[in-house]
Amino acid sequence: MKHIIVKSQDTEIQDNGYIKVKQLLNQKNINNISAAIVEINGKNKKIINRGGDALYYVLEGSGQFEINGQKEEVKKGDLIFIPKGTQYFDSGTLTMLSINNPRYDNKFIEYIEEN
Repeated sequence: MKHIIVKSQDTEIQDNGYIKVKQLLNQKNINNISAAIVEINGKNKKIINRGGDALYYVLEGSGQFEINGQKEEVKKGDLIFIPKGTQYFDSGTLTMLSINNPRYDNKFIEYIEEN
């Protein structure tokens, strides 16, 4: 496999209102990892990633993760590890580096209905 350098000007931001995602690395020919900058402004949807593990490193801001019903306050400099198959959501005003192993694929995301 050849090395990859991703230039900021070559990436696009997906704006979904409360969440913005800037995919840094999510190529189909690289199955074992992906990376993105994720911005949360409000409350994200509750999900379960059935495909892999996720790491979130808080670059800016503060907020909360609810992981399997347990609430944790997070702020700049904190690292959050979410194992595959774990129910969670995040909220607040957060800019995070997100790393997924294997590569993030939306087909493995299960959205949980809120009561």
